[in-house]
Order: sequence, then structure tokens, then C-alpha cells
Amino acid sequence: MIPFSAWFVLPILLLAPLLAAFFKQKKIQIPIIVFFTVISVTELVSIYFSGGFVDYQFYVNLNLHDIFAGLFIFKLQAALAIGSFVVLVCLLYLLTRLLRRKTNIFFRCTLIVIAIASISYKDGPINKLYQIWQITTVSRTDFVPALEQLGMTDYVMKADLQASKGKNIVVISLESFERGFLANFGVTPNLNRLSYKYTFFDHIPMTMGSSWTTASMYTYMTGMPFLVGGLTTSPLTGAQKTQLVSIGDVLHKAGYQTGYIMGNPHFAGMGHIISMFGISVISEADYPNAYPEAPFGLYDRDIFDIAKLEVEKMRTAKQPFALFISTVSTHAPDGFADERMTQIINNKYTGMDFVAASLDHSLGQFINYLEKEKLLANTVFYIFPDHLMMGAGTKTIEQLSERSRQLYLMTNATEEQLKAQTNHIIYQIDLPRLILNGAQIKTNARFLTDYLGKDTDKQSFIQHYKNTIATINYSAEVLPDDVKQE
Repeated sequence: MIPFSAWFVLPILLLAPLLAAFFKQKKIQIPIIVFFTVISVTELVSIYFSGGFVDYQFYVNLNLHDIFAGLFIFKLQAALAIGSFVVLVCLLYLLTRLLRRKTNIFFRCTLIVIAIASISYKDGPINKLYQIWQITTVSRTDFVPALEQLGMTDYVMKADLQASKGKNIVVISLESFERGFLANFGVTPNLNRLSYKYTFFDHIPMTMGSSWTTASMYTYMTGMPFLVGGLTTSPLTGAQKTQLVSIGDVLHKAGYQTGYIMGNPHFAGMGHIISMFGISVISEADYPNAYPEAPFGLYDRDIFDIAKLEVEKMRTAKQPFALFISTVSTHAPDGFADERMTQIINNKYTGMDFVAASLDHSLGQFINYLEKEKLLANTVFYIFPDHLMMGAGTKTIEQLSERSRQLYLMTNATEEQLKAQTNHIIYQIDLPRLILNGAQIKTNARFLTDYLGKDTDKQSFIQHYKNTIATINYSAEVLPDDVKQE
């Protein structure tokens, strides 16, 4: 099924021959056609992978490292994009010659105006590009004045941070595993069991600046959406630290051991950003030749196997621990199947259902381990999707779209401990406060959510103040030269 948004790429394509037809010389026509074809194919790729037009999320993943890494992971999609580009250039060149012979200037100008008007609506392609420009062109300023622009006037700086230890923490971020997956009880029996047994928030809208894996992680670590000023497609890669107080800062102040388990920490700069929070990254590099090669470094089964090993190491120390885990196998559009799981998962499940069932099984085994080892008496777990499943036009998206698309949170912390009620809406920026509350860690740290009223529509708030948030994140960067001067 062709996504509805894909039809809005047609006006962009038509602009190529309409504008090129004003010129006789092929050397001018071809660059115009190539330029608009690149834009059109890029928009189609964005719709396919993220479900919408090119936006800030797409922009910050448009760097050479991630592009080349993606080419090797998504070989078929890359081949289709390149093939489509070549075919479209040829067709648009033929259409240019036809328009030049058969139409007059007035007709072409009229169509150009209509084409531009048709993509100029709110949240259309032009509006999305304007939002990218707004975010990336904010100015860097001193950190405290940047905070004050958002009313964060008594923000606790790292030097003044206080924290005392509470329970152990296990945070599990599930790749694209939104609430709709739980509707298929056969695929997700373990997650459904946990949702009934423990505290379950089932109404978490996805917000701007938290809609892809790196951004989601940054948000639940700092309480701030990942919108960063600066004309770069790799934000924060030049920074060594951030002045924003993160969960990592609170945990270290309270004397916690910390670790973050993930596959391929180099993809999208996620490993670097985690290290900015002072949390050590644990990946396939720490277990050479121990696990089969996987598209994103590790399959989910192996991620949870490593998680058990790391818990065993940490539990023997006198310090409390906080372990963060990111799964990856359910990545859009079709997931990455682990063939070893065919011995475990019912063969009636195929495609994304098979990958989802594999994740559910591995997660269930890990939680069973925590329960059997009686670790949950002094350990709080948090399970949530990093973001909604990306893409458009796939069978998975069609099934997920049959109901309201939401994120969720499962935890063995009580509503009283969390200081939140399951029948209320919570947001991704609420997560750091909930994680610390549930673990009963006492701290004077303050996050963005602490400055907002309980009835605030935080989704609209972020959209409205996106430029101010970008200024704060940009101004919070501690660059290498700044470190030398300290």
C-alpha cells in the first residue's frame, strides 16, 4: 500500500521538468532534474523509514557515517532508492523535452505555483524544512541564561548536586516496540503478563525530539528532548560533556555502578552521548567472538544474555547498580530475525511477528531471572519502547495503526513510589523523574518536567518551545577547549 504522504512528493517531482523546460541547454536542464530528484527520493526514503517528510530526526541521521552503515544494513532498500533515482532522472528528462515542445510559459508557471502551494501546508515538506532551519540556526549562549529562557531559574548545577542511594535500577528500552504489539497476546505473552502483574502506564504520547533511539535515550537521561542547535548532522559529537544534569550524574553522586548495554555503539553516535553522561558502554566489543554477527552488533537474545552476566558482576559489589539496556532486533521496517530462535518461537509467526515474539521471549527470560534470583526485592525495573515503529506502507504499520498508537511504561515500582497515577498521561520527559522516584533515590536534581504543571500538555509545550530547547542543549555542550580551561 502506498502511504498517503508519498503522493505529496509528486509536486516536488513535477517541479523538476517544469523548471528545466525554461532552458534549452541540456547542461542546465540535467542539474535541475537531478537536484529535484535527489530531494524527491530523499523524501520517499524518509517516508519509508520514519513515516513522514524529511524533518529534524531525518536531518541528524544524514551524516556520512550513518549513511554508509545504513547502506550495508538495508541493502535492498538502498538498491531500490538508487534504481528509482536513475529511472526518475531519465523519465523527468523526457518529460522536460515534452513540456518544452507542447506547453507555453503561462501554463508551466501556473503548474509551478500549484505545485509549490500543494506542499506548503502545515507539517508539509516545506514546513518541515523550515523547522530544521529554526532549530539548527539558534545561537549558543551561556548555559544559565539559556535555562532562564524556559523559566528554569533554580536549576541545580552539577557542582551543587546531592543524591543518596536507593534501590538497584534496570532500565530496558525496547526498539520500536509500541503499545500495539501488546494487542497480539500470542506474540507477547511475557509483556502482557508483566503489564497485568506490575504497574502499567499505557498512555504515553511520543513527542518531538524523542522519536528515534538516540533522542529517546537522551530524553530519558536528561529530561530534555534531543533538539540541538548547530548546523551539523551529528549533534554533540564534538562535545565531551553536557552541563545538563542527567540520571548518570545523580547515580554517580549516590555511589552507583552504571553500565549501558547495546549493540553497535558507533551507530548514530549513541555510544558517545552515553559516555557524556559518565556511563560505560557495554557492547559486542566487550565480548569478542562470543556471539554471532548481527546487523546492529548484537541480537536481542544476546543483549539479554550479556545483561544477566553484567548483573551477576554488579550484584556482588557493595555498591548499588544501575543497568541500562537497549534492544535493537525489532528495528523498522522488517526487523532482524535471529535464526536460532526458530527452535523456540512457534513457526506460525513470520516477519516482524517472529522478531517481536523473539524479543518478548528473551525479555521474559531476563525478568524471570531477576524474579527467581529474588533481585526484585531491591531492584526496580522499567520497560518502555524507545519510540513508535517507524515507516509507512508496511504490514506492521498497517496493523499498528488499527488502534491509537502510544508508548507505555511497565515497572515493579508502585504508583505511590513513582508519585504518578496510571490513569494519567505521562510523557517521555517525565521518565528521569519517574526512574529516580521509583528507585527511591533522594536528590535535589531538577528536570524540565519539574517546572511544568501537572495539567500541561507537554507535547504542545515542546513543539512551541523547540527553539528554546535547542538553545539549551546547544549551550550545555562542554567542548574540548572548555575542558582544558577548567
